[in-house]
Amino acid sequence: MTKAMLGIVIALAVLIATPYGAAAGELLSGPLAKLDIKAAVVEKGGVPKGTLTTAQHFGLSPKWLDPQEQIAALTQQHYEYIVHDALIKTMPQGLFTYSLAEHAEILADFTKAAFRLRPGLSFHDGTALTTADVKWCYENYRGVNAKTFKENTERIEVVDDRTLIFHFNKPFLDFMTLYNGDSTGIGWVVPAAYYQKVGPDGFKSHPIGAGPFKFVSQEVGVQMVFEAWDAYWRKTPGVKKLVVKGIGGPGGAATRLAGLKTGELDLAYGFTGKILPQVLNDPDLRWTPNFTAPWVLFFPNWEDSDSPFHDKRVRQAVSLAINREFLIHQETQGLGAPWGNWIGPEFDDILQLPIPEYNPDKARELLAEAGHPNGLQLDALIPFTPYLDMGERILADLAAVGIRGSLQTYDGPQYRGKRSRGRQGYDSKATILKSIAMTPGVAASAIRLFATCTSGASFICDERIEEHWKQYNASTDPEERKELSHAIQRIIIDDFLAIPLYINPFVHAVGPRVLPAGKAPSGEGFHKYWSSPQAPYPYPWEEWQVKE
Repeated sequence: MTKAMLGIVIALAVLIATPYGAAAGELLSGPLAKLDIKAAVVEKGGVPKGTLTTAQHFGLSPKWLDPQEQIAALTQQHYEYIVHDALIKTMPQGLFTYSLAEHAEILADFTKAAFRLRPGLSFHDGTALTTADVKWCYENYRGVNAKTFKENTERIEVVDDRTLIFHFNKPFLDFMTLYNGDSTGIGWVVPAAYYQKVGPDGFKSHPIGAGPFKFVSQEVGVQMVFEAWDAYWRKTPGVKKLVVKGIGGPGGAATRLAGLKTGELDLAYGFTGKILPQVLNDPDLRWTPNFTAPWVLFFPNWEDSDSPFHDKRVRQAVSLAINREFLIHQETQGLGAPWGNWIGPEFDDILQLPIPEYNPDKARELLAEAGHPNGLQLDALIPFTPYLDMGERILADLAAVGIRGSLQTYDGPQYRGKRSRGRQGYDSKATILKSIAMTPGVAASAIRLFATCTSGASFICDERIEEHWKQYNASTDPEERKELSHAIQRIIIDDFLAIPLYINPFVHAVGPRVLPAGKAPSGEGFHKYWSSPQAPYPYPWEEWQVKE
């Protein structure tokens, strides 16, 4: 069952004009759009105690410590919530929650947005965090969706150390969705003077932020260590030290499980396949299904006429060949949820589509019609690291209809780095990429990133989509934009430009040292106590506590 099926409704910005002065602060002159931004829950917190040791399911990269170079993967979210902070970000109380900002306004015509920062903010090194840092981060941002911000922004006006106004050169309805900390790196604030002094490489080696934990050390690929920052504005963290380990590779899941059992680890991610039953049935562990997004297959460079996937019938044959019910059983013990779209169900503008058909006989017929009566040879199937067993199962299904190939694997940082370059990251014209297209906000956010011709992370470039996308960006009518988003989603699925598999249960598990003990029994999950809507990782990290 997905989050949407559980009735979790994501409240996005409501495009209803209200009289000027309705919100406290009066930063802008004119009618304002009504924003559903939740208030931050500010707590005193106690004295940080103990060490929380977590395990990622792949190797670690220093690049993920720098939001200025955000990649097209929510992996970076894990570290931004540790070290950094944003003006607004997703928190348990809502998709949009005030953080460094205490107030925001957007004109009803979406040509200006203003923020007021909280008083007395600072970075880990004690320097003041001001609007000058916010402005510098915005203007120098080089990560995902950077082009969209540059194309829409005329200038940034710094009113004073706590107040700034974004001036847009056209209505920018998606600003708040994209500026939200989860969607891109541009909303996370780093100290401008320090960043310029040490440069991007120096910053990745020793980042300074304004989040709940200060960076201590890292062993590239293997481990990162952070310590509680007792001056964090929202709440003093519950643990004194936070350690993140990278435990991937073929035996990574077994190693992570063993670490939970021995107490070496307190939290571990990515349990699937043959290891999953041991997690689900262990009375000493608590776990959560944590539904994230659908697994999806992309065809890099399918637009090229030399690609076998240029023919819709071949792409359709791939979809028909996959036994999703068997995959769900083998990989998730039945937890995975069948789904017919390549974007998850928890978005306001999602289109619910039929579950894809499993029909290997029809797949063979389509291959023959497309000129491949004896099947075809793949250059590679690239699995999502580290879900290699699932990749082998997909290959077996494809081989049964005559599509033959082998896995081409990468470590976690390399996989994510290549994928963030979209089709430009792959030279082959006969490659299938297994991915997951989770992008917080609305379904159109995933379309913008993965299915528009100008996006650096895109795998889909189609004239029909481009026409709808042009209309989407020009429209200020919420219903029209929703209909255009639906039309694009239908094109992608009907033309098999992305092949959905099932909604991934990104199973986490915690050991007995994690507090509050007993609050979330096995099977009921613990994720809701620490995490947020549309979030793959269980933050906010300042809430976690462990037994000493």
